[in-house]
Amino acid sequence: MSSFLPDILALFFLAALVSQRLGVDLRLPDAAYQLLTYVLLITIGLKGGQALAYGANWSLIGQSFGVILLGLLITIAALVIISLFSKLNRSDGVALAAHYGSVSVGTYAVAISYLQLRDISFEPEIALFVALLELPAIVFGLWWLNRKESSRKLDMKAVFAHKSLALILIGMLIGAIYGEVAEPMIKNMKPIFAVMLALYLVHMGATAGARLKDLGQNHLFIISFGLFMPLIGGALGMATAWLFGLSIGGMTLLATLGASASYIAVPAVFEQARPEANIAQALVASLAITFSFNVIWGIPLYHHVAGLLLG
Repeated sequence: MSSFLPDILALFFLAALVSQRLGVDLRLPDAAYQLLTYVLLITIGLKGGQALAYGANWSLIGQSFGVILLGLLITIAALVIISLFSKLNRSDGVALAAHYGSVSVGTYAVAISYLQLRDISFEPEIALFVALLELPAIVFGLWWLNRKESSRKLDMKAVFAHKSLALILIGMLIGAIYGEVAEPMIKNMKPIFAVMLALYLVHMGATAGARLKDLGQNHLFIISFGLFMPLIGGALGMATAWLFGLSIGGMTLLATLGASASYIAVPAVFEQARPEANIAQALVASLAITFSFNVIWGIPLYHHVAGLLLG
């Protein structure tokens, strides 16, 4: 019977979303949400840093450049689709594309838990790719909007100073310096990681349910784009992972990263740099639609496809 049910973590998300639509607000206080995200980000960073400590080589450098290119390709693909099939203005379209060119650390954490529950291994350097994929879409999107406006300058400080990226990089730096010394800390966090991730998904489900009312007049395109774009990004991520020669677990994770959309770093930067852009609309697409799709159906789909490709 359990084989017919969604992943256990997806049920927490679904239950909170439905509860929110029924009038029961399960969103966490800001302080609790901040704590959960800090735990997720630092844990991911530490694991990525350990991978650098043990496996840094020239091939990893080449893969890092490939991942940056992947982020740019997904952003450009999203921008082309938005330009061809929507009536969004320039600022709104670029902001939406940037959300999809960047990544969702929350979706990545769910994918890691999905693999760990099934005892599927994966390359730890994927955590490095998470950090690398945060930046290309933001930089490209702001450059694309600013390139004809000499009065605007690209504020790189705002791009690099966002706390989600900073926490991952801090964790990676400490993990890389200390290597196996950091292992006990990671092991001690494992028992509570899944529970904290479940609480995080309760908050995300409730937030997604609350955001559904912000679809606006472009709702048909936003819904379609939020469901279709993850498949394109996931396919590009899967192809990149195949070129890298990653395992089934690694392919699943990189496809998940390609399919995910930012709802933390990109909104924060664009709200500051381009306040005229409709960030609420992009958040509905990335969180209420794409995050929901990936958590419920996407991650198992990417795992299945990776198994077919390497099987």
